Amino acid sequence: MTASAARHYDLLVIGGGPGGLAAARFARRRNPELKIGLIRSQERSVVPCAMPYALDRTISADDFLKSDEVLLHQANIDLYLGVVESIDPENRSLKVTGSEAEAFTYDELIVATGAQPIRPPIPGADLPGTHVVKDAPDIHAIAEDMKSASRGVVVGGGYIGLEVAIAFKNAGLESHVVEMLPVCLGNVCTELVARRALDELVEHGIIVHNGQAAREVLGTDHVEAVRVEDTVIETPLVVFAIGVRADTRLLSEAGAEIGRFGVVVDDRMHTSLPHIWSVGDCIEHRNFITGEPANGPLATNAVVQGKVAAVNVTGGRREFIGFINPSVTRLFEFSYGSTGLNADKAAQAGIEVILGQADAFTRDKPFPGSGPISLVLVFDAKTTRIIGAECVAAEGVAERLDALTLGIIHHLTMADLAEMHFSGHPPQTDVPARMAIVNAAEDAMRKAGLL
Repeated sequence: MTASAARHYDLLVIGGGPGGLAAARFARRRNPELKIGLIRSQERSVVPCAMPYALDRTISADDFLKSDEVLLHQANIDLYLGVVESIDPENRSLKVTGSEAEAFTYDELIVATGAQPIRPPIPGADLPGTHVVKDAPDIHAIAEDMKSASRGVVVGGGYIGLEVAIAFKNAGLESHVVEMLPVCLGNVCTELVARRALDELVEHGIIVHNGQAAREVLGTDHVEAVRVEDTVIETPLVVFAIGVRADTRLLSEAGAEIGRFGVVVDDRMHTSLPHIWSVGDCIEHRNFITGEPANGPLATNAVVQGKVAAVNVTGGRREFIGFINPSVTRLFEFSYGSTGLNADKAAQAGIEVILGQADAFTRDKPFPGSGPISLVLVFDAKTTRIIGAECVAAEGVAERLDALTLGIIHHLTMADLAEMHFSGHPPQTDVPARMAIVNAAEDAMRKAGLL
């Protein structure tokens, strides 16, 4: 490969997911003159969290596909479809296959290779009829298998797993969830909140196998059943949703520092290699509250990091403060979400906490659409600062968690939240005396002897 044969870019981005797209487009907004290129292996990029909803036709099969080709073209960003085989940091070059160009050079490189879904190391996990959820072809393959299935099994009771299981149920399949933890959503919620999710799943006909592991997928040429401990569940359709693993191959082979969770980056999203940055599900940074190494494979995190990297590669300065990981999902009638550290995770980190709890309604009770809300705020007992929250409600969970995440970032205390000012309108909010955040903060203050 010669330099003259390579296509050169001021900024080259590997990966067309949320982080890569955010980085490329934000860099363009900051500098209209930059020559920017983006290389991805997908024909179309997707809205990751929307994909399960195409399985029961809540949305169409095309609604989770982005029209980013148009957006990139409008932003004067060159798009290449291909697979990056290697990075040469010394010569600032890439080797690419399957693209109209096989060689690229760059001034600055942003790597956003994401993460790969994990298949469990059990017999039969690769049989036809077993699936993971990563990209559009995965959803299309699951949807095709659903046409001839009367039962589906999901291994994993996190957000994606439950959303797929609910799609199975809504599409008329008998739906099973296999989860090793005692409850579903156990990685993001305490057992008290997760029990409510479990009750809702069971009430709507989802068959949940909690505290049990999938031991084997049975079948010869296709899935026929799943062995769960001592039980065999006959099914032609299995979806694994047990988590993801950072895709660090390119940067690892290039010599970058790799941590427990992914590619190690500093606060500016720079890797250990010169002129190479990384964002999204492939990275390791730190937890905002504990300072310990951490990750956060969420599209929302990737977009924030992509913008941080874009500012820095275009001559500005912006820093990523660490992972707080606000997240939310919806089951049938209720939404569930958390941010920061819940009580269990705080205990694991050695942080003594005071919990504030409140129950209210999402609107004044007589108004149509009103439903219950339960909120738990987690405060550091020593500083009285908020470090986490959990919420279950018929509506408005994401908005409350976003506000509380801002409170975590700015180190608000229980007194700050107890004294917050708020809007009110009966068709949209509960009565002023039942504002959940204020009441939960006051509950914590009483427990701390401050009220």
